[in-house]
Amino acid sequence: MSSGRRSKLHSDRGMSWLIAILLLAVLVLSITALIPTYRRYQEKGKTVACATALDTARRQLASDFMVGGFENGKAEEAKGFVSKVMNGWDDLCPDYGTVYIVQRTDGSPMDWDIVCGLHGSDKKLCTRLNADNVLEQLREALAGAQANGVQYPESLTYTLHGKTRTAYLVDAPTKLKRGTATTDDYEGIVAFYSLVGHSDFGAGEGEDGALWYFSYADEAHCANWRADDGWTGDSYR
Repeated sequence: MSSGRRSKLHSDRGMSWLIAILLLAVLVLSITALIPTYRRYQEKGKTVACATALDTARRQLASDFMVGGFENGKAEEAKGFVSKVMNGWDDLCPDYGTVYIVQRTDGSPMDWDIVCGLHGSDKKLCTRLNADNVLEQLREALAGAQANGVQYPESLTYTLHGKTRTAYLVDAPTKLKRGTATTDDYEGIVAFYSLVGHSDFGAGEGEDGALWYFSYADEAHCANWRADDGWTGDSYR
């Protein structure tokens, strides 16, 4: 075989490899570009599925209210009824978002509404509901830890949106004034707390070991609580 022919064969083989590599690179870039779109559609699908499930629960609640309402008009009764007709409460949201019974303020004759703390359209309300829920869980977890001899637990666990999460003890206020998506050094859902007697923060403001400060944030908003000042944060503005 002449040297010219050998050179042509090597050239063709090299060109084929180059084309294959370029095609692979184009394929990888295309897939990478499609991932955010796929995730957006996936999240939208979860939101729609949650809205559909909660709408069914609201119709059931409205039907019962029209028949005779609840004997004492309490949230627990409304929640119990929905749990019964929907075969459970914790899995009302197909994406395991934490769901709440809330008092209506829109002038509706119905006393109660059902809101998902993960997919609800009013994100400030979602943050407030989730923060209040987490604070109550931390109170219970703190009581359990202290009953077992741990006066100042460095962390406490809570459950939200189908996941067990951790809140951490701090000695000073966090810098959370907005959601974690627009705050440096934080990501996703976070929670922190302070205890009387653990540091100078809140010293002398109650019994040693009592909850003095709580800070919660999700991607959209934050909610901060102090025993002497109540709730603040952008979810309350």
